[in-house]
Amino acid sequence: RHDFGCITHRPPVSHLAFFRTKMGFLSRLACSGGNRASFPESVADEIPPKMRSRSSRSNSWTSAPWVCGGGQIAEVCEPKLVPEASRVASAVFGGNGSVTALTDKIRDLPLMDKVTMSGRCMVQTKDMERFMMYQVGMLQNPGNYFLPGIKAFTLDVPIASLPKDKELIYDGCNPRSPAFKMTVEEVLEWQSSFRAFYSDDLYQEESGLEVLKRSLQGGSKIGEEAWMMKFVVRCSENPIIMRFDGQVIERESCAKSHGKIFLVSACGINFAARIHDHADITRYVKNWQKAWEVKPSGRPVLKSGRDMVPTGTRPVLNKELVQHDLMKMARLRWRAQDKLGVQVVVESALGLGVFSGDATGIGDEVRALSANAIKEALQQESFQNIKLVVFALPIMKRSNNYQVFERAFGDSSAPYQGSTTVLLTDQDMHAVALGAAEEGYTVGELNPADSHGIFGEYWQNLGPGTEEKLALTTCGLLTQHFAVNPKVTSTDHYIPIDTGAAE
Repeated sequence: RHDFGCITHRPPVSHLAFFRTKMGFLSRLACSGGNRASFPESVADEIPPKMRSRSSRSNSWTSAPWVCGGGQIAEVCEPKLVPEASRVASAVFGGNGSVTALTDKIRDLPLMDKVTMSGRCMVQTKDMERFMMYQVGMLQNPGNYFLPGIKAFTLDVPIASLPKDKELIYDGCNPRSPAFKMTVEEVLEWQSSFRAFYSDDLYQEESGLEVLKRSLQGGSKIGEEAWMMKFVVRCSENPIIMRFDGQVIERESCAKSHGKIFLVSACGINFAARIHDHADITRYVKNWQKAWEVKPSGRPVLKSGRDMVPTGTRPVLNKELVQHDLMKMARLRWRAQDKLGVQVVVESALGLGVFSGDATGIGDEVRALSANAIKEALQQESFQNIKLVVFALPIMKRSNNYQVFERAFGDSSAPYQGSTTVLLTDQDMHAVALGAAEEGYTVGELNPADSHGIFGEYWQNLGPGTEEKLALTTCGLLTQHFAVNPKVTSTDHYIPIDTGAAE
């Protein structure tokens, strides 16, 4: 998966070829000495004759230097997107004008770098691994996995056992990169903010909370338990280490920010037909036994032990049920954030990438249903704290999620009537969140997770989707991963939320 806001973009083969030939040299030269440990030897085999940067205007790739400044290894130069326009696409709907200054600021943010982290994110992955190992004490368990494909690790000692004034430093392999610094005491405060909000009609009683506890450690069972994870959101105060330009944001320990940023991890509906989420198919597709191959026993036929096999028959969606559950999911995450005091919600296109069902021809239908369900839910809600909902929807190709949401909210026959201002923008979600926080707003940033319940999922696998990118660019591994933050498995931090329709 290679996606921002679940809009797919893949770098050219030449980009990857360059990394293969250069990574071993750079890792030894640029990342040697001190606690800047060199890359593992295996990475040299993963990674490109020329680094290239893309011009969206000419739709061509032009050479960009890897070594900067007179042949010195000053920094690892990342490719930058050559912008096609001087201002990002954006649109504002509804509200009472109370956040006009903020929406204007967000609309005037610099254009998003859509290239640097659109591919395998090898530099950012190795930098985060290095930080977790040499600063946090992560111990890799070679050959062991939390779940198939998800590398297992432990901590040498719990973070709470470290001296509170100990400084943890994320600075990357670039010797001239700024450093993002934090103390153990700060990390413990962020960990203590963890909450798992769940729909009050699910996970009932003590036995239900034990199911939720197990699910947040990767233990949700195939079928119903996986489906139930749509109605859980994990929230924690979670600083951003870098935007999607891959440049570390300089921060001193104990620096006070103007506004807090919460990470909000939530699942979408999975129409990619993975066996773990088969209940999404059997619940939301009326003719699923005709649209996917089924054994005489009634069980689906699987490819590679994971994927249901399509027959070529187009799935017929139960649109009413899909919309009902999408609205319920949205109410849960918004009400949870409102309860936390969040004022600005920043969302990506949840479940509208590979999970949308493009492979079986229903992707566009699912995207339209999702945009309209969100619009309808927002029109019904009134919040105590939330003033603005921003949908950061980077435009990566002609057909994109930005257009889908713009059609839904800008429909002249049924315009958006909600009391909460909505902003659509072709922008980096981190840039939006940081911009709002700088103005003193408390921000909630959506992390599109999945039903396995392990934060960051495949973050070490050099092929990240949006969820993995958020693990590489924020403090989420410290605050929401069960192997790092013990609060994730404490039922005292699980809170029920009424998800019924607003009266």
